[in-house]
Amino acid sequence: VAFFAVGAYTTALLTAANPHALMHLSYWAAMPVAVLLSVAVGVLFGLPVLGVRGDYLAVATLGLGEIVRIIVMSDFAAPLLGGAQGLLQIPKPHLGPLAFSGPVPLFYLTLVCAGVAAFVAWRLENSRLGRAWTALRDDEDVAQALGINLIRSKLLAYGLGAAFAGLAGSIFAVMLSSVFPSSFQLLISINVLALIIVGGMGSLPGVVLGSIVLIGLPELLR
Repeated sequence: VAFFAVGAYTTALLTAANPHALMHLSYWAAMPVAVLLSVAVGVLFGLPVLGVRGDYLAVATLGLGEIVRIIVMSDFAAPLLGGAQGLLQIPKPHLGPLAFSGPVPLFYLTLVCAGVAAFVAWRLENSRLGRAWTALRDDEDVAQALGINLIRSKLLAYGLGAAFAGLAGSIFAVMLSSVFPSSFQLLISINVLALIIVGGMGSLPGVVLGSIVLIGLPELLR
């Protein structure tokens, strides 16, 4: 959720029509910046927790999400990030004459971006880096003994995960046309972890299945 928030707030600060905005870029120019900034935060977070694994890594990651939420809510960051009042008036994306103003066009934008993320993950799965990540997941000591660079592989994992989250946060910002600290609760991280577990760890189709069961089904029933 921390990287999700970074992507959303970066997009808001670069595109919104309010006094807090740093620039007034188009969404297509702001989105890559949001993704790159999320990657930078992911790598910076990865450095102090390189030696942590298992449950302790999960606790550290959840702690980062709370740190970001508290910073956003603080009086110190309020002049830049709007505090509890959030950032409003985020414009909808435009692609030539096409405006992504309604929920259906934004759904298709989300679907395309999710497809790109899934394609990248699928291509990485059986690559040299993907096999290194699998080895790290199974046993870090054996992976290191086989010559895998733990620091490089972990930082790349943090960076790529942060990029996906930052992209999602960027779309979230324009979908709601506003960003508030209350949108980035710890429950989002828990939900993401839950849908991965429900669908099956290490399975791309499992992520889709988990999303349908835990996110899509409750919405359909509602």
